[in-house]
Amino acid sequence: MAANAETESSLIVCLTGPESTGKSTLAKALAQEFSAPLVSEAARDYLTGRDGYDREDVLAIARMQLAAEQTMLDTEPRLMICDTDLLVIRIWWEEKYGTLDPWLREALLERCQRHYLLMRPDLPWVADSLRDAPHDRERLYARYQHALAEDGFPCVEISGSGHRRTDQAVAQVRAWWQERTCEVARKGS
Repeated sequence: MAANAETESSLIVCLTGPESTGKSTLAKALAQEFSAPLVSEAARDYLTGRDGYDREDVLAIARMQLAAEQTMLDTEPRLMICDTDLLVIRIWWEEKYGTLDPWLREALLERCQRHYLLMRPDLPWVADSLRDAPHDRERLYARYQHALAEDGFPCVEISGSGHRRTDQAVAQVRAWWQERTCEVARKGS
């Protein structure tokens, strides 16, 4: 998904980080707080009820995630919240299979501008059938930090629990929105 005028006008906020860090819960709260559309996690829908997955499944999930983003962007939202994006799929792929698939590498390079909320693994682990790394969250968190630094997209780490976590995220989205508003005003002058 290459950047274009349509995506340049939307503020895209993606939640990212290791498993069981409250991404989905916070994404829903942000979408509600800002009356913004929410792009859900394609992997959860795709994998629920399946016995395992392979490389082709992960690529299918990546394509579904991109398609869901693009469908939402086609409505030209001012703000869009993404429960996850290709960054999570990148880390997942590298952890399971090593070197990135060429298509996935290219798709990552073509992402339009976005802002990330990186969720600290400071919430208690909550098991479910799709999670498999309860004791590896700190190492994975470091991988996300490194990947985000490489990508160069704006990123803020979110920590704490309950209202503290939500309040941090809401304040950051408001700050990004204010920056966006000022930037658009400068361009219009």
